[in-house]
Amino acid sequence: MNTQEIWKPVAECNGEYYVSSWGRVKSYKCGNERIMKPYTTAMGYLRIGILVNDKQKMHKIHRLVATAFIENIDNKPEVNHKDANKTNNHIDNLEWVTRKENIQHGWDNGLFETTRLALLESLSKPVVDIETGKKYDSLTRACIDINEPYSRHKSRIFRKSQNQRFFYL
Repeated sequence: MNTQEIWKPVAECNGEYYVSSWGRVKSYKCGNERIMKPYTTAMGYLRIGILVNDKQKMHKIHRLVATAFIENIDNKPEVNHKDANKTNNHIDNLEWVTRKENIQHGWDNGLFETTRLALLESLSKPVVDIETGKKYDSLTRACIDINEPYSRHKSRIFRKSQNQRFFYL
């Protein structure tokens, strides 16, 4: 692991902003040096607002670090956090990846686990058909039995639509 913090200018910022190998950003706006405080997005990434041509532009810090410090010889479009910690923006934790590689890394590290569990739970909840009173192990099985698309009834059951035919038990 690289222990020395190295600073490089953020591209297209005329030396007014610098990013470090540790994932910190500092500003030299108005002649004052200051470490900027990032905020966390709803998805868990650290972002920072940088003025470019008098317009504030939001940047994910991991992309700033990767762009400044990690060569992208294969021109891969995304930056992955190797340890799956979206706030660890140290250069040793980042790598350029394809979309497919990034998604696979997420699955391999359980980042989609809550989404997957919610999906599995919704697929396996028992339902009742209010037209016939028949009970089914899942909405999927009910839709197969009545020969109608799952997607039609899934949206109705989740939204509690007027056209709802099934209810979860």
